[in-house]
This record gives sequence, structure tokens and C-alpha cells, in this order.
Amino acid sequence: MAARSAGGSTRASEPEGSAYTLTFRADDGAGVPSGLGETEVEVDFGEQHDRVPHVSDDGIDEAWRRQLLSAPRTWDAPKFRLASVLVTSTAGGTTAGPERQRLDRRDGRAAPAVLLRVGSTSYKEHVGTCTSSRDAAARRALREDGLATFGSASAHFSDALGVEAALETSDGGLVLLRRAAGVVGSVGKFNGPSGHPEPELVKSDSSRTSSRTCDDLVREELFASVLREIAEETGVPSASLSPPRLMGAMRDEFGKPDLLFRVATAFTSRQVVAAARRARDAWESDAVVVVSATPPEGADARVDARFHERLTRLFWARCPDAMAATTRATAECLSPK
Repeated sequence: MAARSAGGSTRASEPEGSAYTLTFRADDGAGVPSGLGETEVEVDFGEQHDRVPHVSDDGIDEAWRRQLLSAPRTWDAPKFRLASVLVTSTAGGTTAGPERQRLDRRDGRAAPAVLLRVGSTSYKEHVGTCTSSRDAAARRALREDGLATFGSASAHFSDALGVEAALETSDGGLVLLRRAAGVVGSVGKFNGPSGHPEPELVKSDSSRTSSRTCDDLVREELFASVLREIAEETGVPSASLSPPRLMGAMRDEFGKPDLLFRVATAFTSRQVVAAARRARDAWESDAVVVVSATPPEGADARVDARFHERLTRLFWARCPDAMAATTRATAECLSPK
């Protein structure tokens, strides 16, 4: 299994809110997007990966007040911060790029396919540094000062880590939800089930166990969170879901990062649409659609890598402007290279 750099991004002429950069994509070494299992991913969690405070941080409170006026159901909570992604190749080498550095092992153990350096932040910091609720000039100053002082354009940004799922139905489709008014970001656009991992759940777990490190617990939460978001937003029970596979990571035009997962459900497309009406977080979406891909006659109906190229075309057939940036990046991860 390989995790490869994929530094391509959408063109500058794309509509606001639709641009993205694919940080990396995981495949089997031959361009087939098989993804990475939990044991192939490692986490380095600590305060050294937190956001660096800035002299203009009073602007975060003003941005938060502005956000609450447009989306009153927004609430603050602790979030994880993705500081960087370190990627190895199948041959033990490294990939090049602004976020990817050399990953060496000095203890004799094999290096993971991906190492995620993770810190802490909050949703309020996210709104106040990484969204249009903070004016563009202030965000530009954060980038410039981060580069000048720390050599990193994201040093002063929240970089709150999100997750999104490509949810595959048993009859060969991908589930898309249209974001309703009242949610933060990409209102009116389609995306897969998505949300944020929750640091508070890691704290509660760490108080009950001493057999796993904090790094292990954070990694488990990153993978568990995507299953939780699927269940809450679509009503599909967790028992019907496969273990998540990490397909890649992206950043939107504001720099906000997301991990992109592939998950299969035993439910059919029709069952998913019916379940979504009773979902706990059904208010976050005003439409549920399934992008279908019918395999050749006699083939397994479940989506596999051979059909992802067709699925990607169907994604884009809905019109790129109607897709959230995370979903466009997910479609790219699902397409064979």
C-alpha cells in the first residue's frame, strides 16, 4: 500500500469556496485507490502542533459574533488541529511537497504509510482564522506573519481537522447530501457525510484505559469519527458499515484540512435515502441523492476500484459548482491515476 503526494489543485478561476489542494492520496502503488487501514496510519499528538497565537487574535471574537448572526446553531467545541502530513512510499522513500517531510525510523520498526501530526484547537478559532467570517486582509496578515516568523503560512491558523466519507451502497452508488441553510460552509452544495473528530471523546477514553497511548486514542477517534458522522447524518446504523479506509487528505482554499475516507454499507441506495429522513442530524441536509454506477453484467454489484473512474465522471456530471471542495477532492481520490 502506498501513500503518494498529489499536489494538484483546482484552478484560480474556480468559484469561491470550490478550490482545494489534495495533500496526498493513498493507493496500492499502481494507481488503484485502495486506501489505508487504521494500522497503516500513525499519529503524533501534542501541544507542539497547536496553533501559534497572533497579536490580532481579538479579531477571532468579532468573527465569531459575525458567524452566529448568519448561523445561530453554530457552537464552539474543542477540535483537533492537523499541523502536517508525513508520507512514505512503498520503497521506503519519501515524497516531496510543502507539507511532506522525511519520515525516518530509528527504532528498527517499519515506518507507517502516513504520519499525522496533530494538535488542539477549537471551532471558534476555526471560524476566526479559516473562514470568510474573518476578513480577507486579516487572513492574509496571518499567512504572511506565519511565513516570516515561523516559515509556515498556517502557523497562526486553526487548521481544524475534519473528515468526509465516500459512502458506498450495496447496489453500487455513492451517497451525497446537500448542505442546508444554517450549517457552516458550503451551504447548498453536495458532499458526503462529514464532520469533525471530537477531542472530548478521547479524553473520556483516556481516563478509563492505560493500555493505549494518547496517540493511539487520537488515531482511533479519527477513524471512528467518520463512522459516527455517517450514522448521525444518514441514519444508517454503524453495524452495517465497513471499517474506514483513508483515501487521502485535502485543504480547501482557506487552508482547512480534511481526511477523506471510503466506507461501504450493507444498505441499498433506497434504504439509505429512507434512513436519512430519520437521521439524528437530518436538519443539516435538505436533500439526499445517490450517484449510481452499474457494474458490468455478472460482476459484483459493490463498487470497487475498477468503477471509480466512471463514478468520478458521474460526480462531476452533477456540475462541479454544486459540489463542496471536500467532495471534489474525494472524487479525485476515487479515480484511478
